[in-house]
Amino acid sequence: MKKIAEWWKSLDPSMKGLIIIGLICLIGIIFRWDYVVGGIRKGFNYYGGGAD
Repeated sequence: MKKIAEWWKSLDPSMKGLIIIGLICLIGIIFRWDYVVGGIRKGFNYYGGGAD
């Protein structure tokens, strides 16, 4: 845990922001997994000419 804290403190503020935003996006994708997969499926069906 100490190494992680030192690594975090040594990062630039912009890199910290990118990591935080990435984690928030990942959590959002996990919570909305059914919606995300449904949208992907809908897109492939549209371009593949399949039924919805």
